[in-house]
Amino acid sequence: MITKGVLFGSFDPIHNGHIEIANYFLKQNLLSEVILIVTPENPFKLKKDKISFAKRFEIVTIGIKKYSKIVSSDIEDKLPKPNYTYYTLEFLRKTNPEIEYVFLMGSDLLNNFKRWKNYIKILENHKIFVYPRNNEIIPNEFKLHKNIRFFKANLIEISSTLIRENIKNNLSIKDLVPSEINNFLRKNKFYNY
Repeated sequence: MITKGVLFGSFDPIHNGHIEIANYFLKQNLLSEVILIVTPENPFKLKKDKISFAKRFEIVTIGIKKYSKIVSSDIEDKLPKPNYTYYTLEFLRKTNPEIEYVFLMGSDLLNNFKRWKNYIKILENHKIFVYPRNNEIIPNEFKLHKNIRFFKANLIEISSTLIRENIKNNLSIKDLVPSEINNFLRKNKFYNY
């Protein structure tokens, strides 16, 4: 069976941390590909000031162009809103039964995971690979779950919020995003660059 990782995000914008995490999992030789699923509407982040889905998707595609095993997906733009991870994973699983989709998530998400729609079904039907974020304390019920596997990837101290703040405050983002993205954001004056 082909195994692919799925990494969900608003990617507002995508940054080196996202790419580093995707590459980390690919180097473990457990996944044949990592799919970055750009989320139009995260039920937990319904902020109105983010740039459009189409632009965020374009930026992701530009940022991963040189990585043959990292691809972007706009599947959630075609699914009902708001987007719930459970429905997207089920859609992928039923549409491509020959592929095993592994959900890649930061450890910080486990603290609110019980609030996610159908989180138990996500756990039952999908493996979850967890990478560290901000020294989060993992809830005990998830530590030994048979479908959750923890990895010692580098702790990445980059966030899309930091990038937007740096741009707003006229601070450099050149070490935070691929150069193609830095140029694209500046050229298009995204986030008031």
